[in-house]
Amino acid sequence: MSPDQKIELKSRLATLSERERKIVVKRAAESRHTAQKAKAKNAAWPVEHWMLHLLQQAEAPVGVEGLVVGVYRTVCNVRIDGEIHRCSYKTELTVGDLVIVNDDAVVDLKPRSTYLGRRDSAMPEHERLIAANIDIVLIVVSVVGPPLHPRLIDRCMAAVRKGGAEPIICVTKRDLGVSDEDRASLAVYERIGVPVVLLSSTTGEGIPELRAMLAGRLAAVVGHSGVGKSTMLNALLEDDAAKTGGVSDASNRGRHTTTSSKLYETAELRLIDTPGIREFGLVFSEPSEVTEAFAEIELHAADCRLAGCLHLVEPNCSVREAVRLGNIQRVRYQSYQKLLAEAFPALIPDELEPAENVTDQEFDCRNCGQPVSLAGGGTKHRNHCPYCLHSLHVDHVPGDRAACCGGVMDPIAVWVRNGGEWALVHRCRQCGILGSNRIAADDNEALLLSLAVRPLSKTPFPLERIGRAS
Repeated sequence: MSPDQKIELKSRLATLSERERKIVVKRAAESRHTAQKAKAKNAAWPVEHWMLHLLQQAEAPVGVEGLVVGVYRTVCNVRIDGEIHRCSYKTELTVGDLVIVNDDAVVDLKPRSTYLGRRDSAMPEHERLIAANIDIVLIVVSVVGPPLHPRLIDRCMAAVRKGGAEPIICVTKRDLGVSDEDRASLAVYERIGVPVVLLSSTTGEGIPELRAMLAGRLAAVVGHSGVGKSTMLNALLEDDAAKTGGVSDASNRGRHTTTSSKLYETAELRLIDTPGIREFGLVFSEPSEVTEAFAEIELHAADCRLAGCLHLVEPNCSVREAVRLGNIQRVRYQSYQKLLAEAFPALIPDELEPAENVTDQEFDCRNCGQPVSLAGGGTKHRNHCPYCLHSLHVDHVPGDRAACCGGVMDPIAVWVRNGGEWALVHRCRQCGILGSNRIAADDNEALLLSLAVRPLSKTPFPLERIGRAS
């Protein structure tokens, strides 16, 4: 018996009287003897296993099995032998659940093979189920109206991997054009083995290919409001079964047209439409679950020497090395950082400032705490603080905002670039990389001067000699 089975048996026996326990032991021994005599497959079961089996059978509810196809506040729709039954329920259910029904009431829930869930906005500690027993999750995104959101894709993919299903990324509105930037963003997922399907519900491009990928499998459809989920469903089902809605002109966000998950079926397809999402929060019980939500990070994490490595600032981290070498895409690593910081803020080291925390307008200096405008000092792009001249390691190429380090960069020198432009030289405390930022008009002049004359304080030769020679 497994440890869990032993715990369950002990728990069940604790609720019985001494007389009832003796009866269970006697019947278990008789069942084992009968199985051995008949040379049955379970003949090798120990008596304890037979005891647990008998106790579980005694509690097995009486009824018929059905599939949940719709869930509402107090009732749910369950399909039994092709007919829909309106049933009451007391346990949390979602579309795709297999249940036992007796007298129009759900009396038992079958174990889920997979599921899709996200954080409940009303109860942040609770995971709200969206669908169950699914084979595939279609992550539907758009390249325009609304624009592509790779960070949302990462969150959906993390939820899919956590629940055990397979992801497919569906890019709608292909007929409106796909930019090179969007193609580069989508290529990140193709590199890690996730299928990306470009389609147009208007022209029908990509619909046959996607329909072939879904044949015979149960799929859930998720996506940002307005990306065209319902229109895509109609094209796949060749029917107007799913209502459609436009994009709000005021917010450029979609209008919700699906308020609860619902199952649609044809002879070949089984699709669960889910409500449009504006945000996709996730619930994790421990940091390792965040690592496991990113397949490529989990792969390299196995080589980390430090047990319990968070892959943030730890030395000899295989994940950070893989990011540096390009084996893990930086945008995916930044999504991992973001999710880990949201789920376990107390575990994030003080010296770490992920690039995601740097906004398009300003950042707080990690050295002196002053708010720093990125557009100040006569330049459209500045990383360093004008008060203490410290910076953040947020760039690999000037302006790319693609660094995964986020460490504090100390000013160590000034120099003159080609063309006579003066610049600061920075060195990252965390990874040691050197960087250079142009000097702005409002930078601290006293500190700049101290950096400029620092090499003269310890010259390799007496300065007086230069004066005498002149």
